[in-house]
Amino acid sequence: MIGLIGLALVIIGIIVLIFGSTAPLLRLYFGDRSVISQLLWGTFIFAIGAVVLIFQAIQ
Repeated sequence: MIGLIGLALVIIGIIVLIFGSTAPLLRLYFGDRSVISQLLWGTFIFAIGAVVLIFQAIQ
């Protein structure tokens, strides 16, 4: 179950990284229109998901 959560976080992080500058709903969700902050949030969400997947793979 935790692996699915990690996978979902990775996918959400990738979506924010790729479509963050073009999707208006993502822009409104993050509160500003800065592409740099969307890149940082996308990287942060992706990294959390990747760490969860790595820990799940170790167990």
